[in-house]
Amino acid sequence: MQRPPGSPPALHTHAGLAAAVLAGSWMARGAPAARAADATRLGVDAEYNHYTNVNRAALDGEERSDDSIGLEAHATRSFLLSDRSGIVVRGGLKAREFLEFGDLGSLGLAGRVAWRLQPTLGYTSPWIELAAGAEAFKFRDSDIRDGGLANVSASVGRHATDRIRIEGGAGYEHRFASEGAVFDLSNTRVWGTLDYRLNASATLYGAATWLKGDQVFTLSNRASWGNLYAYADASAPDPVFASAFSAMPWAYRVQAKTWLFDLGANIALAGNQALDIGASLFDAKADQGGGSYDGATFRVAWLYRLR
Repeated sequence: MQRPPGSPPALHTHAGLAAAVLAGSWMARGAPAARAADATRLGVDAEYNHYTNVNRAALDGEERSDDSIGLEAHATRSFLLSDRSGIVVRGGLKAREFLEFGDLGSLGLAGRVAWRLQPTLGYTSPWIELAAGAEAFKFRDSDIRDGGLANVSASVGRHATDRIRIEGGAGYEHRFASEGAVFDLSNTRVWGTLDYRLNASATLYGAATWLKGDQVFTLSNRASWGNLYAYADASAPDPVFASAFSAMPWAYRVQAKTWLFDLGANIALAGNQALDIGASLFDAKADQGGGSYDGATFRVAWLYRLR
């Protein structure tokens, strides 16, 4: 699923985790990888989210909450290169509707390709993955958010036991803004994930991500923000949230360090369906000026694989 429109890069990672939990690690299982490469796998994800700070407000009392409904249709194909390596290609169409701040509604087109190598065959043997992705998105009525993004990453993972799967990596992401410079963002990120399979139908997962780079802070009462706005690399009025304040909110792009924590559970249902429930917690602090924001996203998603 798509990250919350207008959010900083990499603040919406749970969908990838959920998909990995549902689909499994195709290269780490050896022989099944060959079967996985025989056909294109199709899927549909429907997701409901609640955001406690959808506007990324930097001042106490200016946080605004909202709810969204998202839908994604995607296709995945695996190509086995050898008994130790392969490529996975994925593409998807996305749509998201916000209930309160409707101008954040968006359509998106995304693609990703990953090359995975398992030097030594075996269920608990580690694998290496190199990946690249791109996405284009159009918002209902927020031109400063329109544009696209590109990212690259490298990671290492393994099944520690038949119940525990761990992975860690680093990546770089750049978001391109088609109008203005506020949402022209670059971030470097480092992350680690842990999946724990409770039984045949339920898996718990968690992730911690550290980001260094650009984040977008918003505020209505600029006079109360001290000198932080003076350190912004770009700024622009943000009418998306104007209905919630007496003065026009502004969006500021600043250098910051951000922590993102993700916790969830993936529960297999009948057929090729699964239920994903979880929460994401984020905390961003500007490098200069003292500004910060935090918040949480709570989600429920239904995942369906057609084949």
